Amino acid sequence: MSQGENDYAKDLQQLYTVAGKIDEGTQKAESFFSSACIYRVLEDLRKLNERAYTPRLIAIGPLHQEDKHLETPLQHVKLSYTNYLLSRLTPRMKDQLELTAGMKEELAKQQKLKVLQECLAELKTLVDDAKKCYAEEVTLNEETMLIDGCFILEFLYRYHIRTQTKCLAEMKTSIDDAKKCYAEEVTPDEVPERDPIFCNDLTLYTVQRDLVLLENQIPFFVLEKLFRLIVDQIPKRLNNNWLLPDYVGWCYNERMSPLPNSDDSSSSSAKTWYCSPRDSVLGVFRCTTAAEKEEVQSGNSDRRTAKYYHILHNLHEGCLPHDQTKQKNFSFREMPSASELVYAGVKFVPVAGNDMFKFKFSEPKGLFWWCRRARFEIPPLSIHDSTESYLRNLIALEHSCPGVSRHVSSYAGVMDTLVNTDKDIQVLEKAGVLRNHLGATQDATDLFNNLCKEIVFGDYFLDTCSKATEYSKRFWPKNMAHVRRTYFDSPWTFIAFVVGFIAFVISLVGFVRDSIKKV
Repeated sequence: MSQGENDYAKDLQQLYTVAGKIDEGTQKAESFFSSACIYRVLEDLRKLNERAYTPRLIAIGPLHQEDKHLETPLQHVKLSYTNYLLSRLTPRMKDQLELTAGMKEELAKQQKLKVLQECLAELKTLVDDAKKCYAEEVTLNEETMLIDGCFILEFLYRYHIRTQTKCLAEMKTSIDDAKKCYAEEVTPDEVPERDPIFCNDLTLYTVQRDLVLLENQIPFFVLEKLFRLIVDQIPKRLNNNWLLPDYVGWCYNERMSPLPNSDDSSSSSAKTWYCSPRDSVLGVFRCTTAAEKEEVQSGNSDRRTAKYYHILHNLHEGCLPHDQTKQKNFSFREMPSASELVYAGVKFVPVAGNDMFKFKFSEPKGLFWWCRRARFEIPPLSIHDSTESYLRNLIALEHSCPGVSRHVSSYAGVMDTLVNTDKDIQVLEKAGVLRNHLGATQDATDLFNNLCKEIVFGDYFLDTCSKATEYSKRFWPKNMAHVRRTYFDSPWTFIAFVVGFIAFVISLVGFVRDSIKKV
């Protein structure tokens, strides 16, 4: 074979090798990303606060199953919760006196094995689809999906049961009225007294946080399948028409909620007692009203057909506004901070209602507009230890998963622009827009200042921010801001201004008096 033929053969072999690599890479990309919805957090985001994205007590799904710090006795609680959930389907045999204790135990065991077999068979058909939900190759089987899924469902169901007494007590509802709303009374055997999660508030708080981490998820359709096979079949279940998103919303409504609004009495009275753990807490998630409940029963509600990727996505979609119009041609960074806007005559007002993304700016109008203040309405937010982790994971979801709107990123952009210093936090706290439970004001300032690093803002709320910016640049607000900042920013500058003004008046009076005498 000649040299030319050898070169041609090598070139041809290289051609097919490169083409094969391209085809293989294309297939892997389509396999991983066409249906992927559970991602590892981008490294640039993770470096900013690694603890915000890492589970502390409970590993869900395959991404953190091998983490050494999670190899604790608490992992056995998942098996205990799974056993308890499966046992809820066994028939009640307390009144069957003809059966011995051994017979009752054996019958319950057989019933549990039957349910377990059915669940494993159904989940086995979902393994391949579940693996496609992860943006990398993972090891996942029906056993892992069963244990993790049953743990989540039992946790949500147990949280729902345990909060009934507290909810009824706070709303001053009598037990007799409560029994009318439930299919049966909550009996003590439905929830064990010594629960390693619910008997410790810190553990409960941490588990709730772990279940909403982007990397700590299993596909929502796995949870829905187990929900239909188990929870839907529980005899005389509390609120037996509830769907899985109802339990998720109930569990996280109070923990991730903004401030209660005492002026919004009309909206709270319109909701029935089963809508929220606290009727006074207007949560991030829309409460279920009586009318909506009837829609669910009749099958007319969109919530039956809504597609959620996982629990975090369920919470994200649950707090989106009805109006999702994008706005452009403006940058958040152009807007002044909260304290600068106050200098310009802007009054911050907490929004009445339960819409997390309802921003509104209104200018003063009328004949005496110059002595009135503009209003900047902002959704109220209560800042807790878990707030940063929750917001960061929602932002990570928006930046990882195609098709997820960047409302939370836009919200973070607005708050980051408004908050530059501790003084801005104090302004928003005084207005009732923020309630800081972190302790130091500097901690809240750092939270918002670091939240927007390495992210891309969405195209929402830009019109509102643009109106606030344009207003602050007008002649009257701009000069009033200069006067307030220069002469009224602190008691000392105000005293100096008063002393200077008095000295000026005395000098003016003396000058006028001398001028009159000369005349």
